[in-house]
Amino acid sequence: MKAIITAAMVISMCLSTVNSHAADKQNETQKIEYRYAYDEQGRLANKEMLSWDEATQQWQKSSRLTYKYYKNGYNVEVSEWNANKQTYDIPSQVTLYRSQAPNLTSVKIYKMNETRDNMYLTSRAVMMEPLNANLLASK
Repeated sequence: MKAIITAAMVISMCLSTVNSHAADKQNETQKIEYRYAYDEQGRLANKEMLSWDEATQQWQKSSRLTYKYYKNGYNVEVSEWNANKQTYDIPSQVTLYRSQAPNLTSVKIYKMNETRDNMYLTSRAVMMEPLNANLLASK
């Protein structure tokens, strides 16, 4: 589906996906902790979600958002913690944000297929940022 939508709508869609994932986890434990890591330029590199385990009385890793930055945008990867392997699985979802022109960003969301050997495009949109209000003022 091709669409031109506002920045607020795109952000709302993306946050909805992440928040519904977090809400599912929160319903399981009711206690969530977030840990953040930043790169050498001060940008968010990882956001890790942990759940409180009443049985062990410890925080257990649950999922992680990994941010990868490029000249024209960035990616956000969602990975689940694999307790058996004691590592994060390959990303189950990747969202690509790319600057196409000033005030214009494309957003594409890919999800991992069931056999976990390829990703497929699930949605795409174009985000238009509002013009600078000073440019609209006429005197």
